[in-house]
Amino acid sequence: MKGIEIRNKRKELGLTQKDLAIKLGVSHNTISNWEKGEVIPLSKENLLNNFVNNNIVNFATNEDQKKITLQEQLEHIEKGVPYYDVDFTAGFLPIDHSNKSLPDSYISHPFFKGCDYVVRASGQSMAKLICHGDAIGLVKINNWQDFFPFGEIYAIVTTDNFRMIKIITKGETDDCYTLISKPTDSKKEEFPPQQLKKSTILSLFKVQASSHLF
Repeated sequence: MKGIEIRNKRKELGLTQKDLAIKLGVSHNTISNWEKGEVIPLSKENLLNNFVNNNIVNFATNEDQKKITLQEQLEHIEKGVPYYDVDFTAGFLPIDHSNKSLPDSYISHPFFKGCDYVVRASGQSMAKLICHGDAIGLVKINNWQDFFPFGEIYAIVTTDNFRMIKIITKGETDDCYTLISKPTDSKKEEFPPQQLKKSTILSLFKVQASSHLF
């Protein structure tokens, strides 16, 4: 698919470059470069073709036919994972506790399939695995008090309104968990392992996917 075709189809769907980037799980700059003629990797071209082929806007050519509006088309394609354009560390709690919060968009990228929400990560403590500004897919763990697997990445909200993304492992005592960071080597001393009391955890989410991976 050529750059001009991408631009024309995007405009037909009423999407900005940012909207399309979110739906495909790539950066805004990537969409801009594609539209300027940059070579598209095969994996991304297949993803782009699937998106376009499944979201064609048709207009009736006969007065007896019903015209499909852009709004109807967008409602049809926006059945992915809700995306909230907020930093997890800055503003996720109100979203999690309110059914009235409307997402900024939806993401249909296969990496985020099965996630409950997609938000942005911030900070440098997990930079080896998740970069500042990456989109992360979260799955809420409702019964974490009973069990969840150690050694994986989780997004944590505490009763003191702290929000952090860490690897969780067994704590030094039965009432604690150990939080592990993965910063760059130059910042390793700034983020030592920490103990977190289980009783201070308000909500726990598994970080199922990150845009850092693609």
